[in-house]
Amino acid sequence: MKKSIKNLYLMIAACLIGTLSAQKRTENFTISLPTKKADKSYYKTIKIIDDRIDTTSLGIVQQGALNAKARVVPTSPISDQFQSILNTLNGETTEDGTLLLYIKQLYFAEVTASFSEHGYCYFQGFIFGKNDDGTYSLIDKTDTVIDHKASDVTKETLRKGSEMLGDFIAKNISKKPETTLRYTFAQIKNYDDIEKQSINFFSLSQLKDGVYKDYISLKNQQPQQEITNAKFYGSMPKIVRIYETVDGKEKEIKKDDIYAVVYKGEPYIYLPIENLFTKAEKRDNDYYFVGKIKSGTNSGSVLSASAMFGIMGVLIASNPAYPFEQKIDYINGGFIPIKEIQSKKY
Repeated sequence: MKKSIKNLYLMIAACLIGTLSAQKRTENFTISLPTKKADKSYYKTIKIIDDRIDTTSLGIVQQGALNAKARVVPTSPISDQFQSILNTLNGETTEDGTLLLYIKQLYFAEVTASFSEHGYCYFQGFIFGKNDDGTYSLIDKTDTVIDHKASDVTKETLRKGSEMLGDFIAKNISKKPETTLRYTFAQIKNYDDIEKQSINFFSLSQLKDGVYKDYISLKNQQPQQEITNAKFYGSMPKIVRIYETVDGKEKEIKKDDIYAVVYKGEPYIYLPIENLFTKAEKRDNDYYFVGKIKSGTNSGSVLSASAMFGIMGVLIASNPAYPFEQKIDYINGGFIPIKEIQSKKY
């Protein structure tokens, strides 16, 4: 079942806490092959650019009655497994084209609630077709979540995730790319920067002040409400209250259901755990900020929060909130933790 990418980030904490407990346990993963041939395929070869932060595994699942964490490990290189999918789909009339799959995220995770478990598989990437001149053009992109709920979810989550990967390849091998925009292989290795050029939040030199209730409005730089004043948390780059002017008087704006604000040209991201906005700074064409992330054991309460977790590590099994440096996922607005902050000044 597809779920909002935002909700997935709520359930998965991408950090290094608890990694050691999963180092010795592994869960093998092999992408199951399609059972039917494709009616038409233009491609005989598929190349992979794996741009995941952690390429050593495919996430974390839980094993046994004690839910011991185990790293999901591919039984053979992911590039070989995708080629096997393509080989299985292709029939006798297959043409000699080449696909290029740029993988940003491919990750399994599990969260245990009171009487059930949620299993997730998150797949984010772009697929290109090779043109006659050796360049590549975009065919399709995906930002998809599988969510499976059961008393024991591991095997079924791996199976559904496997099907999702096969289906993505199957639906695109009968498509030829739009050749208006062409990229070299080297350019696609830095495709994130190309995509960001079309996003106002990343490309504009001056951001528009105001309230942004979701990431879409922020990326398009279309504020839904004006801000005339803000109250900071002492000398720290954190806003605790925001105001608008109504009939000549200042009126506080409720922070509920706000994704971010821009005040005096600077972006501030709302963190529900701290109930404030923290400043995001642009660095290397990404927006970074420091804030606390948290994962509880009750999936309902986690889903009701609006902080989002990126995908690069393991689940946080305990309740404490941890301060992390994070960056904004330019595709969906999720928050990707980079490293834990040890400073006592936070």
